[in-house]
Amino acid sequence: MPYADIAPLYAGLSLRDRLYARIRYATAPLGKVAALVPRDVASVVELGCSAGVFANVLKVRRPELDVVGVDADESKITAAAKTARGRSGVKFVVDDAYAYVESRGPFDAVAVVDMLYLLPPSRQDELIRLAADKLRPGGYLIIKEMTDRPVWKRRWCYLQEWLAVRVLGLTEGAGVFLRAGDDYRVAMERAGLEVETFDLTRGYPHPHFALRGRKVTYG
Repeated sequence: MPYADIAPLYAGLSLRDRLYARIRYATAPLGKVAALVPRDVASVVELGCSAGVFANVLKVRRPELDVVGVDADESKITAAAKTARGRSGVKFVVDDAYAYVESRGPFDAVAVVDMLYLLPPSRQDELIRLAADKLRPGGYLIIKEMTDRPVWKRRWCYLQEWLAVRVLGLTEGAGVFLRAGDDYRVAMERAGLEVETFDLTRGYPHPHFALRGRKVTYG
């Protein structure tokens, strides 16, 4: 899926927002992550959606889906909401990720794409547990993060994110907390999910990694 497929959605936004959307798309395998959403899923909530790039990729690829993007940053949601004007089945909400999940559900699918690494590990695990608990039986938690391997990609990631968080203020967060992919897998399994992992780093300067957990009930 080329960037041109979502570019018209950002055409009326500020230069800063247009550049963010283009760079975000170019540096992350968002199409591959969208492809991890199973066909039996009817709706997806994305936590930490920022300006809505992944949510829009998902909606363009899967027009039948109902997509909700959630972010605590009002300015980012304002930008994202402009891309949803005149379109049905996609909306953006200002809210804290934890509060939103805790007050709603059950969900068909929850996606967290490049947001957890901005939280300390204990908060990452807390959100994973909360999201897993709010899934319907058979529902999915899809996580795309940047891991700590290979080392050179980790170092590049730290430098870029330090600039984005500390210098330019493009991203809000408590810091940069990259973890091994197995750490996420273990946290998801402890939350009661059956987990598949996907190495998406090939072809990118960032250590992209995805996990798809399915909530299975027994008895």
